[in-house]
Amino acid sequence: MRRLAKLAIALAVLAVVGAGVGVFLFYVIILDDLPEINKLEDYRPNLITRVLDVDGNEVASFAKERRVIIPIEQVPKPVVEAFIAAEDGSFYEHTGLDYAGILRAAFTNLVEGRKSQGASTITQQVAKTFLLTPERTYRRKLKDMVLARRIEQALSKNDILYLYLNQIYFGAGAYGIEAAAQTYFGKSARDLQVHEAAVIAGLVPRPAEWNPHVDPEMARKKQLLVLHRMVEQGFLTQEQHDNWAAQPLVYAATHWQERDSATAFFVEEVRRFLMERFGGDEVLTGGLTVHTTLDVRQQIDAWRAVRKGLREHDRRMGYRGPLRNVAETDWPALEAELGKANAALVEPAEDRIYQGLVIAVEDAKATLATGPANGDRVTLTLAEVNWAGNPDPNRDGMSPRITKVTQALHKGDLVQLDKTENGKSWNLYQKPLAEGALLAVDLEKSELKAVVGGYSFAASEFDRALQSRRQPGSAFKPIVYAAALARGYTGATIVHDTAVVYDDDSTGSEWKPENYTEDFYGPITLRTALAKSRNAATIRVLSDIGLAPVQSMTKALGIESPMEMNLGLALGNSEVTLAELVRAYTAFATGGRLIDPVFVLDVRDRTGRVLAENIHLLEGQKEPLTPPVSQGGEESAGPAQADLDKVMEKLRQQVETHDTPGLPEGYHLDPVEAYLMTDMLRAVVDEGTGTKVKALNRPVAGKTGTTNDLHDAWFIGYTPEICAGVWIGYDSARNLGKNETGGRAAAPVFLDYMKSALADRPVQEFGVPDGVVFAKVDRATGLLAPAGDDNVIFMPFREGAAPTEVSPASNGSTVARPLRVD
Repeated sequence: MRRLAKLAIALAVLAVVGAGVGVFLFYVIILDDLPEINKLEDYRPNLITRVLDVDGNEVASFAKERRVIIPIEQVPKPVVEAFIAAEDGSFYEHTGLDYAGILRAAFTNLVEGRKSQGASTITQQVAKTFLLTPERTYRRKLKDMVLARRIEQALSKNDILYLYLNQIYFGAGAYGIEAAAQTYFGKSARDLQVHEAAVIAGLVPRPAEWNPHVDPEMARKKQLLVLHRMVEQGFLTQEQHDNWAAQPLVYAATHWQERDSATAFFVEEVRRFLMERFGGDEVLTGGLTVHTTLDVRQQIDAWRAVRKGLREHDRRMGYRGPLRNVAETDWPALEAELGKANAALVEPAEDRIYQGLVIAVEDAKATLATGPANGDRVTLTLAEVNWAGNPDPNRDGMSPRITKVTQALHKGDLVQLDKTENGKSWNLYQKPLAEGALLAVDLEKSELKAVVGGYSFAASEFDRALQSRRQPGSAFKPIVYAAALARGYTGATIVHDTAVVYDDDSTGSEWKPENYTEDFYGPITLRTALAKSRNAATIRVLSDIGLAPVQSMTKALGIESPMEMNLGLALGNSEVTLAELVRAYTAFATGGRLIDPVFVLDVRDRTGRVLAENIHLLEGQKEPLTPPVSQGGEESAGPAQADLDKVMEKLRQQVETHDTPGLPEGYHLDPVEAYLMTDMLRAVVDEGTGTKVKALNRPVAGKTGTTNDLHDAWFIGYTPEICAGVWIGYDSARNLGKNETGGRAAAPVFLDYMKSALADRPVQEFGVPDGVVFAKVDRATGLLAPAGDDNVIFMPFREGAAPTEVSPASNGSTVARPLRVD
């Protein structure tokens, strides 16, 4: 007996020890590393950073997980019921675990010899999603069972549903019910109907495979299953079930939208700022709300204008030929392929390019097959392809290159096509090789309204409006002339547009600046020199006033790029960004106030707290990415740098420098001088190199620019409401083509954009500041116009600076002056 008693005691001790060890092991393996339940109460999920336009509409977002939080109280009851029916019918009865379900799943898995069925409740899914790894092991299963019990003890059922519906993944990059509703149905979860909620609820087990974007048939099957379970759970009657099952499923469009491509460069600039200021983690997970100055309509107008201008330029360069020529024996097979490929182009796209096979060609027209059927035929007439001659850099592209269609197209040619804007006819297509940029500032609000950095952001994210430095050519001249006005010049001051040679005695080298038209006007007014973009006259102005005043004016107008301090500065040989040049012109447009435009109005965190506001575009801009691409002054041949430096050293010693007079607070340019510059820049449009812009039919000022060898074409201009700039050129600098100047290549883009941007705005005049007087001046002499003089202009002057001498009677006769294109 004693032995039995001892044995029993020993067994009892072993049992206690074993139980203790079991409890200890259970704690170490299962409970020890379980997270605290209060983490759920401090729910801070990864949220989307949303970018809003000026009207508060979302235009873009940045996120690791696309999630938008919605309070459970705002989720319609039928939507909640769809999820309960689909995932956890006994949700309101259990305390975290569905024991019957667990036994059923265990039996099924045992019979099948694998884990084919689960019994996770919604509470367990919350535990797994938030606090545990997604691994499918029995150890992990035990952990989420324990944790589910703890969650049920700590949180209400509504809290659990709130976490569940906002956290889980629904496919197509959508996390949470709100993002899923927007992704699949283009609406808020608040507005979901029962048949739509059933689709989303059915995705939970396999969202990546079953979502409507991937497999709409499977999504429909799962929807019907959820609706059936809602009947079983008593959430729907059979009649209601039949009604909802019969409702059509209208999914949100997933195709390309023009807005996305048009706003891409603006949005990218916002992203760069956010990443630099707040860091990647906060931007991608913090749920920031970024309110910008982006005007979507203006941005689309700008994007269209740049693309149209680049396509028109590319056509002026000639036709680079077909994709290939196909033997006639291969036509049937190719037509079948074309039919399938072209038929697939049903959705909108940034460049919806078709292919066509030339099957017949005459002098007046060509017939192309876009598929095998008789209805798959396209006609291109001579008028539609008269640009398509061989590229010839020495030929002006404004005149037709061919007189017969047979000179461009041949039977068997496989070519690219696109449809006209009205969709009723076709064009021969080739992707432009040149690039372009546009940047526009609202002068009344001091806000950035549009920025286009290239033909296609998808093809190249490089932003040529902000990141590229190029020589501005004559577009820089207004800065030289503004410095001259500050030194006492007036628009009527006579300057000499005559040949001049600068010698370097030490080397025997010389520099002879030339005009684009290869002629000289002789004595002309400063106003005419700028309007006609006369290089020789501008060089003489710089020689007279010296480099220091121009350097000071450059800095005053916000240009931070380094300047070449030599005579070539007068002709725009120093590289700048488009954004810098536009900012400089804002001082002319506003009467002296320099505008660094705001592009981000405010940034708020997920609680609505303001983190930043009124962020300026060029404030703290990093160095542009492109190295210098060309050398020499605009529209002229520049001297060697070493020689020119020696010439300019002599000039510096001869020129007296003066301090810039004081300006009113907030001004970078004297208001009177700003107005005088505006008047001269209006002359550029009215009678000079920018006459194409006159078609705007409202007061507008601006300046063309074209660099050496036609590498760059510019137009910077403004009305009282908007200042905008356009650049056209190749990324690797090369000739844009014969006569492809700023007036031809860039000004039309400016005009197209401004027509749209100002369409709804009343016409305004430029305000005249105090201290300005007007006088009737003879255009030729710059003196007061005598009675009967019909060669007169009404010109503004600073008070006390108007001419007092009367011009000799001219009888209206003047020396004929050739009109240059830039």
